[in-house]
Amino acid sequence: MAIGQETYKVIDRIKFTLLSPNEVRRLSAVEVQTADTYDEDGVPIVSGLMDGRLGTLEPRQKCQTCGNTAAACPGHFGHIELAEPVVHVSFAKLIHKLLSVTCRNCGRVLLTAEKIQKYKGVMEEEKRRLNVVPDSSFDKILKEAKKVMECPHCGTRQYPIDHVKPTSFHESIDGGAPKLAPSAIRERLERIPDDDLRLIGMDPEAARPEWAILQALPVPAVSVRPSITVESGIRSEDDLTHKLVDIIRINQKFREALESGVPVNIVQELHDLLQY
Repeated sequence: MAIGQETYKVIDRIKFTLLSPNEVRRLSAVEVQTADTYDEDGVPIVSGLMDGRLGTLEPRQKCQTCGNTAAACPGHFGHIELAEPVVHVSFAKLIHKLLSVTCRNCGRVLLTAEKIQKYKGVMEEEKRRLNVVPDSSFDKILKEAKKVMECPHCGTRQYPIDHVKPTSFHESIDGGAPKLAPSAIRERLERIPDDDLRLIGMDPEAARPEWAILQALPVPAVSVRPSITVESGIRSEDDLTHKLVDIIRINQKFREALESGVPVNIVQELHDLLQY
C-alpha cells in the first residue's frame, strides 16, 4: 500500500439488538451492591459505584480490570441485580403490542394456523422480491390478531390490555382492570415461540421480547460519569452517579421489604418507586 493511500470499507447493514440479562452479567466487571462511592481516605469502595474494576480516573492509577492507566483504559460496565424486574421504558409500546396480539396462556400469535401459513408465504415472496419484508406486512398481522378474543390454538379467552404511560399495563377482566406486574409480563413474553416472533418482525436470536423487562441493570463505566473536584477541594459526582445511588438505595429497601414480609401495598409502592 502506498503511503497516504486510504482504505475504505462498505457497511452492508447495521443490526441493533437487546442484551439478555445473562449477557449483561457476562459483560459486567462487577456487581454494584452499595450506593457508597469513596471511603474517608478517598479510596473507591469495593462493589460501590466507583469500584476500581469499573475503570480509573486518576492519571497514574491502574484499572483493576484491564491494568491500564486512565489514558488507555476504556472503562468497564458493571451491573445491579434488581430485586424485582422493571419495564424498560424505551420498549413499552413494543411490549403493549406483543401483549395485545399473543395469547395470555400459550403465547402464540392470535391467528389460525392457516392464516399464519398464508402470511408466511406472503412475507417470503416479498422478501425474495424486495430483499426486505415491508412493515405493512407486520401491520396487517398485528391489526388482525388484535381483534381476536379467543386463542385459536388453546381456546383461552383474551382480554384487552391498556397501556397507561409510561410503563403500566392493565388487563380488563370482567369489569376490573388489575395491573400486570413486570414479572408476569416477562413470563408471558417468554412463552412466545421463536417462529411467531419472526412472523411479527422480531429476530429471536438477537432480541427476545422478555429482555425488555430488566432483571440486571447495566452500570456505566466511571469514564462515562467522572467525578470532579471543585475549587474548595470537595469531590462532586456526576448526575448519572447520583441517579444510580437512588436506584441502589430503593432496590435495597425493596429487597428488604420482600424478605421481611411487609404489607402488599407497601411492596407495590416500593416497586413503583424502583420503576420510576
